[in-house]
Amino acid sequence: MSQPRKYLEQLFISKVRIKALKYFLTNPTDQIHLRAAVRELNEEINAVRRELSRMEKIGLLKVERRGNRKYFFLNPEFIFFYELLGLVYKSFGLGAEIITGHKQLGNITFAVLTQGLTRNLPVGKHKVDMVIVGEDINMVEVKALVEKEEKRIGRDIYYAALTHSDFDARQKRRDLFITELFMQDLVVLIGDKAQFLQGLH
Repeated sequence: MSQPRKYLEQLFISKVRIKALKYFLTNPTDQIHLRAAVRELNEEINAVRRELSRMEKIGLLKVERRGNRKYFFLNPEFIFFYELLGLVYKSFGLGAEIITGHKQLGNITFAVLTQGLTRNLPVGKHKVDMVIVGEDINMVEVKALVEKEEKRIGRDIYYAALTHSDFDARQKRRDLFITELFMQDLVVLIGDKAQFLQGLH
């Protein structure tokens, strides 16, 4: 179990709640009814019903009725949406792997996941799901982590690894790749976004 996931379990005591948060925040366009959620989360029906009802009540989930079924789906306008998105993507999958194993991946100064991965939204002309900035990056290890995640989610993951000098040079010439990167919502895994925006000098 990753260290970030342990932190999450200390913040949210209910394991069913954590499973539900993970499911909806990593499947932002899915709509699911109670019975299907029970199968997906592999938990007892009353516990799942209770957590979905709580999430509906606070506005994290929206509901649509079709016949005699209620379908639950994520509300991206929820007041703590981005905070929860960050918590989940730092605690599970590729994000957690990067955070936990970053010392073995080289001298990484910044690592971010883009909305292409976290929300399945377009990121401009440059298709990228993750960007890493640092020195002596172990690309063999990075590739292994990415391929592991690709198998888990069932799609290709596009990523870029930049040195400090490459990032600075791109930023100084207002490279479209860098401009588009910071026009979107990012989940910052390593580093400080403000410094990232100012450049590395």
